[in-house]
Formats: sequence, C-alpha cells, structure tokens
Amino acid sequence: MRSFALATVLVVSSFASSEAFADEDTRPSGSLDSSLRGPGSLSDASPQRRQPMLSLFLGFPAGYFGFGGFPFSIGGRYLQPILHDGFVPSINDSFSIEFGADLFALSHRDYFGAMLAIPIEAMWALHFSNKFSGYLKLGAAIELRFLGPWCWGGSCNNFVGAGLIGGVGIMYRITDAITFRLELGYPGLKVGLGFPL
Repeated sequence: MRSFALATVLVVSSFASSEAFADEDTRPSGSLDSSLRGPGSLSDASPQRRQPMLSLFLGFPAGYFGFGGFPFSIGGRYLQPILHDGFVPSINDSFSIEFGADLFALSHRDYFGAMLAIPIEAMWALHFSNKFSGYLKLGAAIELRFLGPWCWGGSCNNFVGAGLIGGVGIMYRITDAITFRLELGYPGLKVGLGFPL
C-alpha cells in the first residue's frame, strides 16, 4: 500500500507539473523563461485573491490497518483562505484553514468498526502556476468511535478521543469549477475533488 501511494503521488505530481508548464508556456523560442515566472506562478508576488473551496474525499487510512481488514473513509472539507498572500512576500503562497468531517469504516471477519472524525487543519500552500499547487497541512481531529473494538493506550472502548493529523498534498485545477486533490500523510492517502465557491 505504501509503495502504491508513493507511486500515485509521483505520477500525479509529474503529470500535473508537465501540464501546468505546457499550458502556460508563452516564452519566445530559445528563451529560458518558464511558467514559474508568469502570472499566477510561484515567483508572482503580486496581490492574490483565493477562493473558498468545498472538497469531497475518498480515503485509505493506513493508520488503521492494525485493526485488520481493509479500512476506508469518506469525507468532506471546507477550505477558508485566511492570508491570501501567505507568509513570504517574495513568492506566491497562501495560508488557509480547512475543516469538515470523515467517516471511517473498518471491516474484519469478526466485527465492523466505524468512527466519525471532526478535523480542523492549517494549510500552507505554494502556488506553482495558475493550475498547480502543493501544500502542507497540520491539524487535530476529535474522534467519535461508535462501533468496533477501539483500544488506545491499553484502555478499550474509548468512545471519544482526539489525535493529531497532517500531510502533504497537491491541487490541480482541471476546470474553473473542478480541482483534483491528492493528500498523503496521517492517517493515510486521500483522493478527492474540490469545488471552488
């Protein structure tokens, strides 16, 4: 699973990067300029305006494989930009807050487990082009464990808990209305679509 996730990230990153460069390459023949220097690129330090986004995800939470079976999750996020021009004045970055919910399902031959997580995450994004961005996320989630044998710290049946979450991700704008998203971190791999508002 880990090698599959890594291969997926590398393939999508390569594709998105090459597409971003190809779509925005307006340099004269023989010039060394690239899309990293055009409007909306990483070096574009002009004032930016970011859109809120609603995202839907399908997840593969590797953090829960210890329970047996094949865990998966479905979830949603609302992204709210906080600093449209980020922390670094010389580059095209942004800072946002993202919150939502994830429903986890764990299946095993002896039981079925379910958990609802309510996360809030801080996101720092680097905008490499008008279409392609990469980001880091760090946050926490409240976990409501309502089915299955949940054991943390030697104590079973802890129905309410909390944990740290985080990861790295990419966003690739397919159209003005749809953005592809891919995240890898804890608790696992997530693939989804974002819809700017």
